[in-house]
Amino acid sequence: MLFRSKLFTACVLDGRICHRKNGFILLEMVLVSSLTALIVLAMLPAAVQSVRMYEYSCSWQETALQGIHLEDTLTVSLASASSLRVTDSSVRFLTDKNLRSGFLIRQGVIYKCLDDGTVQPVTGTGETGRNKIIVEPLEPGCPFFSQEDGCVRAAMNLKHEAGCTWRCDLWIYPGTGITHETS
Repeated sequence: MLFRSKLFTACVLDGRICHRKNGFILLEMVLVSSLTALIVLAMLPAAVQSVRMYEYSCSWQETALQGIHLEDTLTVSLASASSLRVTDSSVRFLTDKNLRSGFLIRQGVIYKCLDDGTVQPVTGTGETGRNKIIVEPLEPGCPFFSQEDGCVRAAMNLKHEAGCTWRCDLWIYPGTGITHETS
């Protein structure tokens, strides 16, 4: 009788007393911990995929916003332009107020040339010091800007480092305010 096993007593909700042997709770804890670990491991790939899709959608949103801003800026500026000089990577013109302006592309960034001789970036992310979005030709060998039949064509892709691309292919009739967008 000296080595009689001790019993653990616990009170259940309905007031009955239940006798359990020592160590039974440890077995339950191991079982619950194992099931929790399995559930976490099963859900981990879905969580990782969700984070990846969120990051991709953020980069797509950033690319789309810059693409819309670029198309709007090019359309508004060139639709009221006169005295155009178009090269493969730049277009210079006079605004409706007879001020010199234009657009040029340097190192994957499109800049607007202001009337005081300075340039302002239209695309790119200047606050980080590197550009996550670069401007590339629409097709290999295709100029960024060209002039055909009285129209100015702006043909470029905005490419994000995450892989998403915004196609910008505009045909603008300068001085008339009439545009034709094929994006």
